[in-house]
Amino acid sequence: MPFLIVVLLLCIAAPSQARHHRRARHAAPPAPPRYTWQGGGINLSPVSVQAYHLPTDTDPAQALYLRKLNLEEGLYAHFTRAITKKDVDTPELFVLDITQSLEGGFDSVNLYDRGILSWGLMQWSARSGSLAHALVYVKRRLLATGKRKIWQKTFVANGLDVDANNLIVYGKPMATPEQMRVAFRGTVQVSKYDPALATHWVTTMARAGRQPDIASLEVEYASNIVQALMHRRLDGLPFRPKGRSGVTLADLAGGSPYDQALVFALWTNNPRHSLEYVADAANAAHTASEYDDPALWPSGAFSDALMRRCQTSRFGNWRQRANLIQARALFVRTAAPSDLSPFEAHYQTVLAARKAKRLEEIAIRDAALAATQAKAKAKAAQLAAADQRQRDLAASQQMGLESAGAAWETARARARDTIAGASLIVPTP
Repeated sequence: MPFLIVVLLLCIAAPSQARHHRRARHAAPPAPPRYTWQGGGINLSPVSVQAYHLPTDTDPAQALYLRKLNLEEGLYAHFTRAITKKDVDTPELFVLDITQSLEGGFDSVNLYDRGILSWGLMQWSARSGSLAHALVYVKRRLLATGKRKIWQKTFVANGLDVDANNLIVYGKPMATPEQMRVAFRGTVQVSKYDPALATHWVTTMARAGRQPDIASLEVEYASNIVQALMHRRLDGLPFRPKGRSGVTLADLAGGSPYDQALVFALWTNNPRHSLEYVADAANAAHTASEYDDPALWPSGAFSDALMRRCQTSRFGNWRQRANLIQARALFVRTAAPSDLSPFEAHYQTVLAARKAKRLEEIAIRDAALAATQAKAKAKAAQLAAADQRQRDLAASQQMGLESAGAAWETARARARDTIAGASLIVPTP
């Protein structure tokens, strides 16, 4: 009897289990990641660490250029993870996409210049403090979202941590450039380094940039920097948009993502000099206009002035940076939408709409000018006709006067003749 009950229960449960398996087989697949770098667990794939050697100083100009960049012997890792074209769907990602083409991807690491150790999309450096700030943001966001394990396994397990102000290497805060050089390169001597120690740090930082969650936080942090810079008010410039005081980089760029990308590309390399270039370009653009509002300046005035300033620059590789962005700005005007990122494809339609609007404005202006000219011609014709009527009337009046004068003279002559004839027949008394 118990056996029959068990069989009966199994028969009753079988259809429901079959329905469950059918639902499982036909369930919708999980949504794909929004961006190409998202998805997957902790990435511990091998890192290709390469040596950087200073070029031979055979060319004086090249030697001067290298000295300005403060390069030295060291190691680096080329990026293998980056923002891709199909990822770029916001203005901030567009600016960062151009920035990474100049600086590097998520897992780019540089251990061969004055930055001592530089990492990530914007090559945040240990020496400047920007690396500590970036990692503080990454750590706080990972801990706040319940992903402490990623921070611990990626950074802390390899000897790196951060507090509110400093990098912490094996428990010791890095407060000076000398301490950083010893911690990451093994010596304070320029162009000298401990290969094993330097390789460890290049590998650690490259693997950090390969973690999907950390890559997303790089983008998040860098996007905040882009927005903050674009809306930063510039001191020392008297220009002002209508309705408020002060001017921002976004005001000067006038909605052009390429101008914003150029300003950001210069700023990431050297903030102080970049703002000097911006001020020079703004003043040059202002001289071509009678307005203080940048929105009323001639189209492209600021962009052209900044590009000219970069073309004559001998600072780092700023000329090359400007040329790259200018090429992108020209390409978007003629490229097929399929060759562009989503953001640039949309911007291409914006440019087309602006062009159509300009053509419409030109057509309206030309029509108004033609109408004004037609009115002027009609008025001139009316004036000419009225003047002709006046002249005809004056001529008619002159002819009338002349005719009346002739008649008068004729009448006078006849009168004289009559008087003379009458005097001939008067009898003599």
